[in-house]
Amino acid sequence: MFNYIKAEHLKCKRSFAKKMVIIAPLVMLMLAIVSGRYFVENGYNWWYTMIFPGFITLITALLNQKEENKLHYRTVFALPVSLRKVWISKVLLIAGYVATASLIHLVGIIIGKYCYNSTSVITVSQMIVATLILVVVSLWQIPLCLFLSKKFGLMVTILINVGGGIVLDLCAASRSFWWVCSYSWGTRLMCPVLGILPNGLLAQHGDALLNPEVILLGIIISVIFFVLLLTVTANWFSRQEVK
Repeated sequence: MFNYIKAEHLKCKRSFAKKMVIIAPLVMLMLAIVSGRYFVENGYNWWYTMIFPGFITLITALLNQKEENKLHYRTVFALPVSLRKVWISKVLLIAGYVATASLIHLVGIIIGKYCYNSTSVITVSQMIVATLILVVVSLWQIPLCLFLSKKFGLMVTILINVGGGIVLDLCAASRSFWWVCSYSWGTRLMCPVLGILPNGLLAQHGDALLNPEVILLGIIISVIFFVLLLTVTANWFSRQEVK
């Protein structure tokens, strides 16, 4: 599997997709600077509600387009390789890019907290936990976006994962049925972890959304959903043929 991932990584050499790993968190940090003393709160809230889903969508779509432009995957389908492993390696590679972008974002927020005169009460340990959780609960978007990009193209993927995701997030994150809407998991779990409500405001002491019991539930269902989507989409890709 390592050789598959290495091969996929080499395909991305000098590509805009790799540059997105740095561009996305830097754009978020620049936007957070504009918010002044709410640098940390907005730096996270805007990240997991808008920039992060957009980043995942674009990087998966760009990697798919790179293959599509090479004779619509014909160069891959013609090789004596496991298509299932090719698909899984793409997902794992993108997961690595997502984790790297999240790390850059985390480091930038920590530096900004102490260098930009932020008055945030959110601690470094909270930020680290929040970043780890956001990566885990967002992994399911990778096989989904890769599938949507391969099947329907870039615009449909953006409309569904970014446009539809934002709407569903806003509708479900603060409701009791948040757990059935995958797009609300990150936002909902950030309530007890960072104390930030879905609307971006700080939660008051005693707010029901601060209940930490949702954290474990959110992580478990997101991992299960990721494995399910990865399995289904990998099996689908393994049955593709040269057209």
